[in-house]
Amino acid sequence: MTLPFDLVIFSSRCRLRAPSRKDISHVFSATRYVGFNDGMLWDAPASEEELLEPLERNLRAWETGDSFTFTIEARDQAEFLGRIGIRRTPSPSVWDIGFWLHPAQQGQGFMTEAALAVIDFGFHQLGAEVIEACHATWNTRSRSVLERIGMIEVEFIPHGFQKRGQWVPEYRMRVEKKAKNRIEPTAGACTI
Repeated sequence: MTLPFDLVIFSSRCRLRAPSRKDISHVFSATRYVGFNDGMLWDAPASEEELLEPLERNLRAWETGDSFTFTIEARDQAEFLGRIGIRRTPSPSVWDIGFWLHPAQQGQGFMTEAALAVIDFGFHQLGAEVIEACHATWNTRSRSVLERIGMIEVEFIPHGFQKRGQWVPEYRMRVEKKAKNRIEPTAGACTI
């Protein structure tokens, strides 16, 4: 499935759009916070130029329909908040999400709202039956977001991913479309 780059998803306080070069300085500034990249598969870049290739990869994946990475902005001011993506897995009916919020914007409920909108998008626009996510076992903030959007833990992964030569254990969580349909809609509901 291919979707246009001008696709925008709205929630009550957020606007989700395709990433662009204008986001790079904001992404780079987030990586300057100590510990920001600890729970991510990628390391903090040394310069803004190092973020150009990941941007191009995200745009190519969008073009092929393999992954849709969204920049999260405040709906009214277009202020950069963070990123969220939804990706295909080897199973055609299962997609997974990953996300991060700029440290200066955390603790205000933006990610829960954006994640609910992306879950809705995945189920209703991409045809997902199951949406999963993994988080480092120590990352309780991400776990809280995943629980608020209806995910439940399904697996402990002792060797989740490597960071600085060490294995980081993870939990895998999931929500099924049939279960999500029983959850009352919230302020994060998606409009396209």
